[in-house]
Amino acid sequence: MSNPSSSWIAQFKPGDRVEISPHDPGFRGSWFAGTVVRREAKNTNRYVVEYDQLYEDESGEKLLQETLDWIQLRPPPPPPEKKKVQFKFGDEVEAFYSDGWWEGAITAEHSGGKFAVFLSGFEEQIVFEEKDLRLPVQWVKGKWEPRFEQVQREKEVS
Repeated sequence: MSNPSSSWIAQFKPGDRVEISPHDPGFRGSWFAGTVVRREAKNTNRYVVEYDQLYEDESGEKLLQETLDWIQLRPPPPPPEKKKVQFKFGDEVEAFYSDGWWEGAITAEHSGGKFAVFLSGFEEQIVFEEKDLRLPVQWVKGKWEPRFEQVQREKEVS
């Protein structure tokens, strides 16, 4: 009997746009935009990727490339549905900060469409404009699914 969690493996091609989740300390819970450069080898599930906004050194001349497992990659999420997302206190969100999307939770609502978000990766609270927030989604077996918390919230609203 095969392991169901390993029965589906994402396949990427050179040039595919992806979001990259580094597993390095200090980067957990983050996603960065990038491009697939190539597969590491023909029969592996590792890919060489290049980040859009992370660089190899302080000079900012050469974009960072890394070899990562397929599980650390996903296509960019689809844009939010036409209906405007109504963020509120306690929502789990991803906030665009320091060149990537970081997991966090809304801790306060401010006027003018701004929200205080506690970013667990930074262990600090930062105020963001609504345009810099998105609801987190999961890439599961080749399709986008809302996180459990979002499904529960939608049931409460309807």
